[in-house]
Formats: sequence, structure tokens, C-alpha cells
Amino acid sequence: MRCVYLLVLSLFASAVCTAQTLRFTQPVLGEIGKDVFLVNHVDHDTASDGIRNYACKVYTYDGHDGTDFVIPSFRHMDSGVTVVAAASGKVIAVVDSLYDRNKLSIKENGFGNYIALQHAEGYVSYYAHIRKNSALVRVGQHVASGQPIALVGSSGNSSDPHLHFELWRRVDPFAGQCGDVTSLWSDQHDISGEHAVVDHDITTWPPTLDTLRERPPHVSLVDTTASTITAWSVHNGIDANDVISIAWYMPSGAKWFDYSYTCPTTTNFMYWWSYIDYSRATMPAGTWTAVTSLNGTPVCRDTFTLATVVSVEPNADQPRELVAMSGDYEVYSMSGQHLMLPLHALPDGSYFLRYMQNPEPVQVVIRDGIVFGIGSWSGHRD
Repeated sequence: MRCVYLLVLSLFASAVCTAQTLRFTQPVLGEIGKDVFLVNHVDHDTASDGIRNYACKVYTYDGHDGTDFVIPSFRHMDSGVTVVAAASGKVIAVVDSLYDRNKLSIKENGFGNYIALQHAEGYVSYYAHIRKNSALVRVGQHVASGQPIALVGSSGNSSDPHLHFELWRRVDPFAGQCGDVTSLWSDQHDISGEHAVVDHDITTWPPTLDTLRERPPHVSLVDTTASTITAWSVHNGIDANDVISIAWYMPSGAKWFDYSYTCPTTTNFMYWWSYIDYSRATMPAGTWTAVTSLNGTPVCRDTFTLATVVSVEPNADQPRELVAMSGDYEVYSMSGQHLMLPLHALPDGSYFLRYMQNPEPVQVVIRDGIVFGIGSWSGHRD
């Protein structure tokens, strides 16, 4: 009887040791905080509608079961960002035939394209929202830790290109005060909550959320064919009540326009942009600068050059709207009143524009007849 007890104890100790040996590595190639950004973690608050991640912070959303590794834009997605096996295992499921450029969160779309791996000790890992036709493995194949298995995409229930990494069931690989005691990562690296600029630039492409998700091309020299000039940025680690601001400076160094916005919620992924209706502005030639600041500290600075003096008056018969922001729109006052006037007929003040093809409202400020647009979007859901 004693021998049996010792044998059982020995087997139990061996199992415990074995359970502690499995560790997972980062499932997306790239440097965290530079190439890849951690946005949503597993929600540990399962008893209420509240949210809480492993570190007792709110970098998650209600019912989220995995960890989101987000890349800066669809342009980065198109360049090919590699998904790797986080641990050695056997491929038990592969789906990669679905559309992979989704920009709206629709819960019913689920994982979209995904790969599932069976690991030792009963773990199953899921790699969701991958690119169409990007799977490099097949069902039944054994893979090694770090082996490329697919590319990051935006299939299924996804609003931005990212990898949703999930361990079955509701196992959070991160260790923390509100999570598990032992981390399942070989090297737990998380800078969630620390502010970082994901990307920023100047563009003359349409200043809409859809455009920014595609990562519009950089513009250094602006000519008279442009309708708008947009300074945009994407941010990681924004807290509620943070103040983000934009200031435009003329070639002389004098401030031309500035605007501040108090962030209403904590978010790990926020788009922020400001545009000028170039068709109505009188702007001196030279190098202009747009500075974005967070809580009074500059975090990104972008410049562009106007080669000639611009002074374009709209035609009285055919007023020039924000043609770069194509599509029908409605104008609302700041109090929510629907205004039955086109943009060019509005007096100086602040307004909201709502575009038919984009439900996110854009705020515009008209000063001296010049239209300045202010846009922000935060959240990211999958």
C-alpha cells in the first residue's frame, strides 16, 4: 500500500512538473510596441458586465477570450506579416477561404479564417482572422514552435488587421494580479497601457477612417490638385481623460490652427486626424508643420511643403465641397440638430458630419470660412 501511494505521488509530481514545462512564444513576428501592438486581453470579469484583464486594467472588452496582436494598417497586412506556431503541436483545423479585408465588427462572423493546433497537456491554440489562402499547414501535420503557419489578416469578426490568439478554454497565457499566478509565455512581454504612436503621416487622400486603415501614401509636396491636407496618427495606450491635441504651424512658425480633445474612454487603439479643406484656404508657400500632443507633450511631428501660394475661391454656381471625402453626408449642430445646409453655406462654428458610407461622425470647425476637420475613433473589436 505504501509503495502504491509513493508511486501515485511520484506520478502526480511528474504531471505537475510536465504541466509547468509547456510555454508559448509570441505568435506574430515583429517587435511588440513597434511592429505589433497588444490591444485586447482576456476578460477576467466573468460575473458581471464589467471588464478586467490579467493586470486588473481595462484593456479588454466584455467576454473577450483571447489576446489581440494588432498590426498598424492594411498596407502592413498586404506586405505579409507572419503568424507562427506559439508551441509545437499537431494541426487539427484549417480554414483560409474566407474574405480577409473586413473593417466592421460583426460578432456572427466569428474567427473567419483560422488555424487550430493541439498541444501537449490538453492545450489547443487558435490563430484567428488570418489572410485568405495564406495557410502554410494542413490538418494532421506536426509543427514546431516558431514555425510559420499563415499571415495576419482581417477575416471574420474583425475591424482591423490583427491576430486573435486564443488558448482553449478561456486560458489567459498572461500572469498578473487579476489573472493566473504562472505565465504560459516563455517571455511575458506586455507594454499595454504605455502610450506609443503606432503610425503617423501627412496625406492628401480622403480623410476618412476607412482611408487611414489602409495606410494612405505619404505626401511631402502638396500641389493645387489636392482637395484636403490631413495630418493623422494612430495611438496605443490612451487613458480616459487624456487630452490629445493637434496644432498646425505656418512656415513662419506661427500657429495657424489648434484643437484639443479629451478622450472619453481608455483604449489601446485610437485613430486621430485633422484635415484642412485646401480648396478654401489661403496658405503661404513653404514648409508647414503639424504637431500632435498628448497631455501637452508633443508625440509626433509631420511636415509638408506648399510649393506655391494657394488662394482658391469656390465657384458661386458650383461650390467646391470636400470632394476628397466623397459620398453623401448630413450636417449636424453640436447639440445634435440636423442642419439642412451644405457645408459651404455654414457660418463659422463647430459641426458634425455623418457620411453615409461611414457611420463614425467627423467634427468640423469653420474659422474665417476655412474648414478644419477633426476625427477620432477608438475601440477595436473582434
